[in-house]
Amino acid sequence: MKFPENHKKKNKLIFLLASVIAILILVNGAFSYWQMNQVKAEFYEVANKDIPLVAELFPLIDRQFEQTLLIEKLHQLEPIHRNKVVPILKNSFIRTGDRFSQTTEKLQSMLKPMLQSPREITRLKMSKIDQLLQQIITEHDQYQNQVLQMISHNVESHEAYPPELITLLTEEEKDLTEELISLRDELQRFTQNSAHAVERHEAQIIKGVVIFTLFVFSLGTIMLMLISQIMKSREKAIEKISYFANYDPLTDLYNRRHFFEELNQALSQAEDQETPLSLCVCDLDHFKQVNDTLGHLAGDNILTSFAEILRNNIRKGDFVGRFGGDEFVICFPDTTSEEAADITERIRQCFQDANTLKSSVTSTFGIAELNDLTRTDDMLLEKADQALYKAKENGRNCVHWA
Repeated sequence: MKFPENHKKKNKLIFLLASVIAILILVNGAFSYWQMNQVKAEFYEVANKDIPLVAELFPLIDRQFEQTLLIEKLHQLEPIHRNKVVPILKNSFIRTGDRFSQTTEKLQSMLKPMLQSPREITRLKMSKIDQLLQQIITEHDQYQNQVLQMISHNVESHEAYPPELITLLTEEEKDLTEELISLRDELQRFTQNSAHAVERHEAQIIKGVVIFTLFVFSLGTIMLMLISQIMKSREKAIEKISYFANYDPLTDLYNRRHFFEELNQALSQAEDQETPLSLCVCDLDHFKQVNDTLGHLAGDNILTSFAEILRNNIRKGDFVGRFGGDEFVICFPDTTSEEAADITERIRQCFQDANTLKSSVTSTFGIAELNDLTRTDDMLLEKADQALYKAKENGRNCVHWA
């Protein structure tokens, strides 16, 4: 009963492993899909939000450089030349201011969704950048107003600009440019760090999938090993079942059922090929006395010894079976009763010589040959039984054939 219990336990373990593997694959698939969507969203933020923000800042910085150069050049001009340049400068500053406002408004609209990003690091960084941008917008508006006031004053009064004012405006313009550059650098660093974070996240997902795949592969390998063990155990069980269905477990000879299957095939072949066939029935003389006096173990030893002698002395193509107790049958295909008698006589003599027990156990044989009156297994067996009884009447320990 031990084998079936182990078999059931392994079957349960295989079912459990298969269920775990299936669940893990589903969970990993769903988790990997979610993670890849996260990476996709992060990449989208870097590609479609962070990088465009940096790109929008470059024109602002360039315009601030242009304005700084204009202010520096303006105070170097002669009054007559300066009066000619002032209207052009005023229009340029107005256009630049409008473009600056448009660009900053666009930047603010781009920052707005990023301030509500599900990623905390993005929200914090964009909040800081938004504050810097608000400060730059305020300072730029103040500076723009000062420049326009200065230009208007020059147009109305035709007086020279005070050098101190020109220097102040130039310094303010440079400060604005530096702040814009600082803002650009902040955004570039953030964009670069975000890109690296996306790359690390993607590497972690790939690493996790690889480790998980190896883990599931290990579970699958264990499951296959268990299946292999069960298949081997099942093959052994089938072999055992087949053996017990066809063989006598004590003597390792054919049992009664299997012997008759083989006998019927041999009878059909003998009739088809018109060859002789002989059947021998034998039993052990005084065997019951051994069981009664020496015990069943001694009786089993005699039976196995006799079975071994039978196997060693029959020819290739002959077969032998145990009918039960101390009764045995031998089939001799393509053999006459006289030829079968010679073989059984040799068996009888070997058993008599090999019997080391101090008892009167011998063997008696009755042989019948296939003919028109013994065409079936039952008829042939009955004829062999009659020959066995005749041998016993003749004093046992002998061979008689009909």
